[in-house]
Amino acid sequence: MTNTELKALRRLFFLDVSEAARFIGDCHVRTWQRWEQGTIKIPEDVIEMINLLKEDRQEILAMMQNKGTYESAKNNNLLYSRLIESVQAELLAKNRKPFDKN
Repeated sequence: MTNTELKALRRLFFLDVSEAARFIGDCHVRTWQRWEQGTIKIPEDVIEMINLLKEDRQEILAMMQNKGTYESAKNNNLLYSRLIESVQAELLAKNRKPFDKN
């Protein structure tokens, strides 16, 4: 995973740097910033966690597209709440109708 991918996925997950550092990296904010800048290598455990979150997000997306809602025991967790917000924003953007100028 590149530093650019890490940053893009953090943003896709609706996390700020401090939240990602706390919930994904279990590290200092500055360490996370260095990973995103590419000045230090992203640890394998962080890459694995990001990949798991991508899979979870895909699962949430599929469920919400089919049922309109997503229920999980993980919902009380800020990280999963942000994933759900991310999916909701994507679905809203996909279903938004173009602005009618008339």
